[in-house]
Amino acid sequence: MKDYLVCDINSKDDNYLYVEYQNKGEYFSYLTKDNFKNEKNIKLFIVDHNTEFENVEIVFRSRDERNLFKELVKIKTVGLKTSFYLLNNFSFEEFIKMIEEYDIEKLAKLKGIGNYTAKLIIEELQKHFFKNKITQKKEKIITSLVKLGFSYKTIMKNIANVDNSLSVDEITKIVMEQISYE
Repeated sequence: MKDYLVCDINSKDDNYLYVEYQNKGEYFSYLTKDNFKNEKNIKLFIVDHNTEFENVEIVFRSRDERNLFKELVKIKTVGLKTSFYLLNNFSFEEFIKMIEEYDIEKLAKLKGIGNYTAKLIIEELQKHFFKNKITQKKEKIITSLVKLGFSYKTIMKNIANVDNSLSVDEITKIVMEQISYE
């Protein structure tokens, strides 16, 4: 599996970027926001996206963005098109900030991305990028606090790093104290 290649970009169309690499012509799918020009000696980071329905090689300008794509397509209900759509609408930095701040509202504002999908994306990527796993115990606390009128985003920012070994009452007390300071 290739990590990256250094190549010359010959041309592009709406779907593919055409490059020359080691005296051979190759083509890749790409993010349209990258706005590639005919560039020489450009480093492109590659991912092979293979499913039972499609086999696509995709290039990205950065390794971080490529790795974010790889995590996105692993999420249930998020496929190739949705991942492209998300990455074309947000920079890597914006996406990581949304994940870190549990900003479901910002993600859900995109056409076709509802609250359920936005929540799923953020929770799954929280596990990967920030090693935060929401246990069933914490999920019950979150549900209760949302029913009491607290914002999901505020709850998540405060509950994510609380020790999972504490009791429900202890976790709730800590989260409520942190929320009261905001």
